[in-house]
Amino acid sequence: MYCVKCGVELSDTKKNCPLCGTLPYHPDISETGQLPTYPPFVKPQKKMNRSLAMLLITLLYAVVAAQIVLCDMVIPTKTSWSVYVVGGMVLLYLAAGLPLWFKKPNPVIFTPCFFVGAELFLLVINQMNDGDWFLSFAFPIVGLAGLIITAVVTLVRYVKKGYFYIVGGAVIALGAYIVLVELFTAVTFSLAEFHFWSIYPASGCLSVGMCLIVLGIYKPLRDWFAKKFFI
Repeated sequence: MYCVKCGVELSDTKKNCPLCGTLPYHPDISETGQLPTYPPFVKPQKKMNRSLAMLLITLLYAVVAAQIVLCDMVIPTKTSWSVYVVGGMVLLYLAAGLPLWFKKPNPVIFTPCFFVGAELFLLVINQMNDGDWFLSFAFPIVGLAGLIITAVVTLVRYVKKGYFYIVGGAVIALGAYIVLVELFTAVTFSLAEFHFWSIYPASGCLSVGMCLIVLGIYKPLRDWFAKKFFI
C-alpha cells in the first residue's frame, strides 16, 4: 500500500502516512469509520445567466415606465408628472441596475455616471418649469458632490493604505461643501440675509477630519484606536 500523496510505501496497519500525514487508501481494505480519502462528488449547479436576467429586468423597467407615461397622457392633469417618476426610475437604474450587467463593476466608472444622470434630470426639471436655478445652483452643487464622492471611491479602491487620511480628507471636504451649498443657495435665490449657519457643521467636520488625519500620522495612537474599536 502506498501513500496517494507522496508515494511512500505503507504497511497495512498504518493509519496515516508518517511523511505527510495523509490518510492511507487501499482498494482491497474496507474503511472502518475513518474519514474518506476523497471528498464526495457534488454536481455543480448551473449558474444564472446574468445577461438574460438583466435583460428581463430592463424590459420590466421599460414596461413600467411606458405604463406611467400612458397614464399621464390619458388622465388629464395640470402638470406632466410622469417625467419626474420616470426620471427617478432612470436614476435608480443607473445606481443599482446598470452595474449588475457586469461581473465585476467598477464603482469608479459608475459613480460619476450616476451624477451625470442626476445633472441631466435636474436640467430637464429646470426647463419644464422655466427655472433659472440649474446653472447657478443644481449644476455646481451636484457636480461638486460627484467630484468628492468619486475621489473618495477612487482612493478607497486603488489605495491600499491610508484610510484615515482618505476619510479625514473626505470629512473636511464635506464641511467645505456645506459652506458652498449655503453660498450658492443665497446667490441663486437672492436671500436677503446670509446667516453663516454652515460655519457650525463645517467647523465640526474640520475638527473630526483633522483628528482622523492625526490618527493616520501617529501610529501608536492609530493602533490603540484600532484595538479599542476593533477596526
